[in-house]
Amino acid sequence: MKDIKKVAVLGASGNMGSLSGGIFAQNHIPVKFFARTLEKAEAGKKAAVSQSRSEIIGNYIECFSYDDLEKEIADCDWIFEGLAEDMGIKNEYFARVDKVRKSGSIVSTVSSGLSINAMAAERSDDFKAHFMGTHFYNPPGKLPANELIFADQVPDDLKQFVSEYCEKILRRVNIETHDTPAFAGNRIGFQLLNEAAIYAEKYGVEKIDYLLGPFTGRAMAPLATIDLVGLDVHKAIVDNVANKVKDERHETYLMPDYMKKMMEQGKLGLKTKAVGGFFFRSPEKEKFALDPASCQYIPLTGFKLDWVEAVKVNIYDGNYAKAVNSIATEKGEEADIIRHFLLGYISYSYHRIGEVTPESDHIHGIDRVMSSGFSWLPPSGWVELFGGPTTTIDLMNQANLPVPDSLKNEKTSDICQVRQFQRYLAGR
Repeated sequence: MKDIKKVAVLGASGNMGSLSGGIFAQNHIPVKFFARTLEKAEAGKKAAVSQSRSEIIGNYIECFSYDDLEKEIADCDWIFEGLAEDMGIKNEYFARVDKVRKSGSIVSTVSSGLSINAMAAERSDDFKAHFMGTHFYNPPGKLPANELIFADQVPDDLKQFVSEYCEKILRRVNIETHDTPAFAGNRIGFQLLNEAAIYAEKYGVEKIDYLLGPFTGRAMAPLATIDLVGLDVHKAIVDNVANKVKDERHETYLMPDYMKKMMEQGKLGLKTKAVGGFFFRSPEKEKFALDPASCQYIPLTGFKLDWVEAVKVNIYDGNYAKAVNSIATEKGEEADIIRHFLLGYISYSYHRIGEVTPESDHIHGIDRVMSSGFSWLPPSGWVELFGGPTTTIDLMNQANLPVPDSLKNEKTSDICQVRQFQRYLAGR
């Protein structure tokens, strides 16, 4: 296959289906949007146009219900599935697709962690040879990460074509991963998010999000991030990993009981604004934080630490070395918590080399997905900021965290290849 002339999107009424389909349309590729009803497909088209901020994009999108699926996908070169994260639903529609798709057409899923090979297991040989995961991150208009997970039967020339197409035409940042639960980004990101929720049971929601806020290298504090994602989505991801993987931090994937109680009460985060999540904003715009002990909301206390506020000022002023030195050397329980999470993030990421991403990609694939998919400072970037592998390992030992062999064998302090981080270093 040398060209993509027409694309079909299944699940076009959902956020991921509509916005991912919009990425194709933004590049002047005709796209067919499929949903349960024509009205839902039209709503997905509206979302795709809104993402692009250009009415012209709508000219590249046709809308259909699933009643038209068999008739309309026969001429499509790429069938992009963005249905609910449910193996049964996906298999139902893949069976329909397999009967009518043209030979050689690409079929991909935007699944964030279900097994690619399991989804293709009952399909035809040609389907298997053209099936893969193209996990775009949400929202794809702002987060360019694309985890590529190829079914075992996909030939190398097709892998190369899809990789180059996603990079050059769709302007995605590719990260090839193995077919493991949650792949790379969610495996690493949700480990930290769930552990933050575990710590909140002892230290409080407000305090944990303060200590792990944007100054620690992420666009949004972790519990606020779970509210954005939704506790239901969070649970699906961490449960999938906890049930299928046993690694050195397995216990940090076990969702605390108070979060299960939150879900029973309908407190899922921003998608349930009326009842809240970890945080709740009243009709009068007063903000509250959840009390994990009672699952009720309490007013924010305005908790702050002078040394953390000084770190924020140093970052704002560009005094990064001074800021990082404070994080590395400050005494006290709160500083220990911050280091535990930052060093744990590095440790967990380096331990995943070869497991979730190819050994040959070293830390760089994980760096790419955490920076372009989560908007987090990449793990090797933190190694550089802490002064290199030797200093980072010393800090890990002090924090009683497992030191990965891949970090012990790091030969240089100049590790991170993420362009944004390199530009930061150049101007430091």
